[in-house]
Amino acid sequence: MTEHMTTRPQTPPKQTRHRRTRAELDALRTLARAAALGGESLASLRARFQIPEATLTRWARLDGYRQIDIKAREEADAAARGEGDDAVEAIRQQADELWQMCEEMQDRPTTGARRQVDLARARTLALAEAGHLDAAEEEIAAVLRLARILSFSRAGTGEMEKFQNQAAIIVRQKGLERAMAYARQINEAAEAEAAARKAASLSSRPPPEPDPDSAAWSKADTDAFYEHLREKDRTRDYWAELMELRRREREEGEGGPQ
Repeated sequence: MTEHMTTRPQTPPKQTRHRRTRAELDALRTLARAAALGGESLASLRARFQIPEATLTRWARLDGYRQIDIKAREEADAAARGEGDDAVEAIRQQADELWQMCEEMQDRPTTGARRQVDLARARTLALAEAGHLDAAEEEIAAVLRLARILSFSRAGTGEMEKFQNQAAIIVRQKGLERAMAYARQINEAAEAEAAARKAASLSSRPPPEPDPDSAAWSKADTDAFYEHLREKDRTRDYWAELMELRRREREEGEGGPQ
C-alpha cells in the first residue's frame, strides 16, 4: 500500500514591529527639534528619522518649532532687537556728550586717533553698565587694532606725552607774549601820537565812532564762535607748531645783527 505524503506550504514567520525605547524617542525628539530650528522642514524630518506624522506634529507643537511658532519668535526677536538698538544708540550719544564735556575741562591736547580710542572706552563702559555686553564688545572690536598701534607707538617713549604737553604750554605762552607785545606796540604808538598832538597844541583825537552797519552778536553766534575755538584747540598739533616756532626763531637770529 502506497502512502501518499502531502506537504503543506510553510508560513513565513510573523515579523514583529520594532518599538523604540524611551531613550531612543527622547534622542529623536532632541535631534528633530535641533534640525527644525536649523531650517529643515517637518516633511524632511519625517522621512529622514522615520517618525510618524502624528508623533512629529505633537513634538513640534510641544517644543515650539512649528512654522507659526518660529515666525512668531523671529518677529518678537526682531522687535526686541529694534528696541535694544535704540537704547544702545541713546547710551552711545550720552557717553559721547559726557566725554566731550570732560575734554573741554581738561587742559591737554588730544590727537584724533587717541580721541577715537578714548571715546570707544567711554561708550564701552556705559554700555557694559547698562547690560548691553554685545554692543560693548563691538565698541572694543572697532578700535582694537588702533589701540594696539597706539600702545606700540608709546612703548619705550613714555616721555612723549610729557613733551607734547610741554609743547602746548610753550606755544600758548609764546602766543600770549606776542599778543601782549602787540598790545604794548599799539599803546606806545597811541601815547606817542598823543604827545605829538599835545606838543603841537592840537586837541586829542576823538574816539572812533561805532560802525552803524555792524550788528551785535547773538548768543548763538557767540556760542558757535567759542565752540569753534575749542574744537580748533583740541585738534591743534602743538608739537609741529613748536618746531615751526623754533625754526623761525633760528632764522631771525641768523638774519639779525652779527
